[in-house]
Amino acid sequence: MDKKTFLQSLRNIQRLPEKIDINFDESQKILYIGVDSLSVCRNMQEDASAFEGWIFCIYANRKREIERVILSWDIPQIKNLHYKRFLYRVLKMQEHFLWFAPSENNVADIIDFKDSVYTVGNLFLNYPQNDSKTENIKEKTEAYFERAFLDPEKLFLNTSFDVCNHQLPVGIFRDKVDKEHGLFPYGKSAIDLWAIKADELWIFELKYNNKKVGIISELLFYLWIMEDLCFHHRIGYDLQKEIPSIRDFDKFYLAVQKNISTIYGVLLVDDLHPAITSELIDFINQENCNKQTIVKTQKYKPHITVKLL
Repeated sequence: MDKKTFLQSLRNIQRLPEKIDINFDESQKILYIGVDSLSVCRNMQEDASAFEGWIFCIYANRKREIERVILSWDIPQIKNLHYKRFLYRVLKMQEHFLWFAPSENNVADIIDFKDSVYTVGNLFLNYPQNDSKTENIKEKTEAYFERAFLDPEKLFLNTSFDVCNHQLPVGIFRDKVDKEHGLFPYGKSAIDLWAIKADELWIFELKYNNKKVGIISELLFYLWIMEDLCFHHRIGYDLQKEIPSIRDFDKFYLAVQKNISTIYGVLLVDDLHPAITSELIDFINQENCNKQTIVKTQKYKPHITVKLL
């Protein structure tokens, strides 16, 4: 079934990014997704780069008819930091969802990344370097709402946290945390909000006036990084540096060194793409092989004083 015919059969998805190609083999019950070489080298928030988000939106739509999803992509000539992060995302999708796989033409890149980077060790996260700006933040912006949620009693409905804060860096480095050893994009790469409740870690991807499907890709990536930090210990921190107390990072560090039982990833939004429904969130959690990572949603009204719904 070609792209146009297939799209007409979907609910809540009127179109896909032009650079994402799809084909559905009805006889084999296989959904084929294709991504071009530019999209795999760009920010995962962009529509054409958010392959995970589109896969879930489509699969949840047609889950009775689809049994496998095969992702293919054009291999770029220059493999930048976004591409290396893309390979990590593909690898983690394959770990978590048994019906997903890269195409035969792309398997070699995944195996090389896994063998030469992912399983070798010495992968470090960066620390927060300074306190974030708290004054002169424009109202009705994501930065404004991010700071408005910095209250352990008001971050998630009917939940009280031991500690919460924002802007947790998730840049990944190999051997040493500096510009020359960056593995994935860093700089502004950070989890919007995080919280600890007993032995639970909660992370939040905040959006305001943004209904892109890429929010799914972002949140899953952050969940997988935290999973590799807390459960698999494939990623850690460079202990040659002092643990800073900036934005309560020392409390976060102590908590994740203990036995974190569950990691919750929350879509904290005023609105969502119409294809991201409660049924889709349930589908992700049901299909996920690791039941210690759970996706949730929390909506809010974007008034000057936010109100959870």
